[in-house]
Amino acid sequence: MINPNKPLPSHTERGSATVTALIVVGVAAVVITSLIWRQQLQIRNIETTRDKTQAQWLQHGMIDFARLVLAQDLRTSQADHLGEAWSLPLSDSKVADFLKNIDIPDELQAVTVNGGITDAQSLFNLTNLWNANFQSNANGVLAYSRLLTALGFNPNLAQLTTQIVQENQMALNDVSDLIGIPGYSVTMIQTLRSYVSVLPNSTTININTAPAEVLMAAFAGLTRSSANSIVQNRSGSPAKSLTDINSLLMRSGAGSSVTVDASLVNINSQYWLASSEVNLGSSIFKSSSLIQRSLSPMALGNYTQVVWNRTNRILSE
Repeated sequence: MINPNKPLPSHTERGSATVTALIVVGVAAVVITSLIWRQQLQIRNIETTRDKTQAQWLQHGMIDFARLVLAQDLRTSQADHLGEAWSLPLSDSKVADFLKNIDIPDELQAVTVNGGITDAQSLFNLTNLWNANFQSNANGVLAYSRLLTALGFNPNLAQLTTQIVQENQMALNDVSDLIGIPGYSVTMIQTLRSYVSVLPNSTTININTAPAEVLMAAFAGLTRSSANSIVQNRSGSPAKSLTDINSLLMRSGAGSSVTVDASLVNINSQYWLASSEVNLGSSIFKSSSLIQRSLSPMALGNYTQVVWNRTNRILSE
């Protein structure tokens, strides 16, 4: 029963109550939204950590597989060439195809991997420019100048590169370190990556795997046409001994004017670059490793070891 003596609330009081209610609802909505956003952020962080961990395990597995392939190759052949199993790429392969009899998480069912092994000694090793005491290696400097000429770059950069490294008494760790030397540009270094490497010690160039431009660096006086002929002829008949190198040169029209420097060329390799790409979720995890292989056991009795490994993550489109 309404008390006739009690005054009714005014329009102002009713309006204030409505505003207060709206403020409370608004604050509650903001709080709830913030909680949901934080929850989603935590879920995303957990998923990112999970993907990263899974990708790392897959990459470790691919590195171990590359080491196994290289160790097996060492047992069957002393000469390394592009007709061997290690040179076959792994393209858009599903992880599930390798683990058919194993129960794997749903998020790994559609994961694909790409990978491959590259002979690091198919490239010119910049460490050949100097010795352990940073003294200039004349043969290495001349070979690098020939490579620069073959690529259309200034051959004088070979001597300048050696000189600056001598002055700094600090070896290069990667091809990208060349950007600190006058005369090199980002575009130039990007091109050089297909022909140049930086290895822990001086190495020879594998005549069976090197591209034409690197062959022109290895053999003084070798023309581009003869270098291209070597690339074609070795596909069917690679050099399997040092004496085969002269035969390959003659069959390729190089002539007797081209001399073989045993300190620059060989028919086998000890350093290899293994690359992998894991497509997982919304990310692509890329990895590259330098693997060393030896005729005699190294650490822990293994014939291969990982010198370094570099990994980066990018968002897929």
